[in-house]
Order: sequence, then structure tokens, then C-alpha cells
Amino acid sequence: MDLNLSEQPKELEIRRLMEDSLDVLRIYRHDLMNQVQLIHAYSQMKKFDRLQIPIQSLIAEAQRHTELSALASPMISYVVLTRDICYQMLQLHATYEQLEIPSLKAEQQAALLLLDLLDLVGKHSMNLLEPLRMDVWIVSFGQGYEIGWFLDDTHACDLDFSAWSKRWGESSSTFQQLQEEDGIEYSIRFQVQE
Repeated sequence: MDLNLSEQPKELEIRRLMEDSLDVLRIYRHDLMNQVQLIHAYSQMKKFDRLQIPIQSLIAEAQRHTELSALASPMISYVVLTRDICYQMLQLHATYEQLEIPSLKAEQQAALLLLDLLDLVGKHSMNLLEPLRMDVWIVSFGQGYEIGWFLDDTHACDLDFSAWSKRWGESSSTFQQLQEEDGIEYSIRFQVQE
């Protein structure tokens, strides 16, 4: 196959996204089959009183994934939904507010930044004994985004977000962390130059 050099990075990125999507689908299928097998086993044993909890869990997960897939930005929606599926110990709750329609460059930057952030927290959550709740809010404003998140104190102290933010340290980005009564609130705001 003859690709010119300018197309190779784009082709490699598309391939990486496809591989990531396939991994997410494998994880999702595996988890779904586990839940279906549990429901099937309870019904075979005629333990109908035990069916309610796994069925409600399936319904709640489907509703959450419906909400995450309906975010106004397909790129942001993809990142949030796939990371939610990949990291089972991460209880991710996300909201998206579109003050202005973002530029494509700003949306791409926000998606990459969010992917990196959720991978950092998601990988950390895999070492915990209990699920890690993370609230994320994303706001678009034309040429930029603000991404904020909240973790409770016990889990936030183990993560170094200031080092993470330096990787994204553009001259047009600002990182903040605020101590709240029940934890630490973080945010990063950036603006891209077109």
C-alpha cells in the first residue's frame, strides 16, 4: 500500500482508535455476558427473588450509557463512554454544556486532554478496593474548553494532577485546584489559536 508521508500519521491514529474501540467492545461484551449469565443462572435455579438486583443494574448501566452517548460533542461522548466501559472501578458521571459551538481544533484538543485525564484516573482506580467516583463537567466556549472534575479527598491525594497538567501546559491553558469541604475540585481551561 502506497501512503504518502503526510497521510501516515492520520492512518496510524485511525488504526489506534479502531483498536481502542475493539478493546472497549470486547470489555463491554464480556461484562454484559457475565451479567446475562448471572441472570440466566438465577432463573434456571428459580431464584426469582435474586433477579431484581442484576436486572436493575443492567437497566441503570444502559441508562447511564445512553446519557453519555447523547452528549453534544461526538468526540467527547466517545471518550467518556469508552473510558467508562474500560475502567470498571471508575464511577464516572459527566455533563457537557455547550455555550458556543466549539471549533474542530478545540474539540479535538478537549477530547485528547479528557482521554489522557480519564486514563490517568481510570488506571489509578484499578488499584483501589472500592469504586472511585469521579464527577466531570465539560464546557465549550468557541475556541476553547473548560474541563472540571471532582474526587473525594481519600482518592485525590494519590494523584498528581499538577504534573499531569504540565503535559498539557500550553501558554493558553490554566490549571486550578480548590479544596472543598468534601474533597478537591480541579479544572483546566484552554483556548486554541486558529
